[in-house]
Amino acid sequence: MGSAASLRGRPADPGIEKRVLTAALTVYGEVGWAGFTLDAVARRAPVGKAALYRRWSTREDLLLAALEQLAEPPEEPLDPNDLRGCLTAMAGQVIAMYVGPKAMVLPRVLVEAGQYPPRFDDMVQNIVQARFTTGQSVIQAALDRGELPPGTSPDLIVDAIMGRVLRLIVLTPGAQRTAIHTERDQHAAAIADYVLRAVSR
Repeated sequence: MGSAASLRGRPADPGIEKRVLTAALTVYGEVGWAGFTLDAVARRAPVGKAALYRRWSTREDLLLAALEQLAEPPEEPLDPNDLRGCLTAMAGQVIAMYVGPKAMVLPRVLVEAGQYPPRFDDMVQNIVQARFTTGQSVIQAALDRGELPPGTSPDLIVDAIMGRVLRLIVLTPGAQRTAIHTERDQHAAAIADYVLRAVSR
């Protein structure tokens, strides 16, 4: 008769879910929706197929769970009274979306949204809104305190942040874009300062 430990079987791997979701984002970023399969994610994780299928029965379920990772708030909470810090963090998040480890994921999501099952449209909007809702509220608070000129539009400030980031990325040769992520904090601070100076004028 086997021991109690052997009857219980192998202990659960506490890191399996995070590993699978990270692998799912990587696979999706590389091959898009057309090439995204549970088998491909299982190989990349790597995990046994049975463990993966117990948690996510379809590729839609798995990719939705993985995409939720893109909508996570910043690791450190923003100080609602620190406008410059908020804009810097926002710029840093946008930079990370386009040149960080998950750089291929968001562009694919935006381009392929029309090919997904209907519920993916809601997920795309959740991803985008989660990145900017907090920033917009901080900008509005700064307006209420008189730190920004009356009539300043929070939406236009967000647009300016995104525009400066995209300009930086588009005008940087592809082979040099990894340096943008390496120097993300410096770029983000410079973009925030530029936007604040422009608003003040």
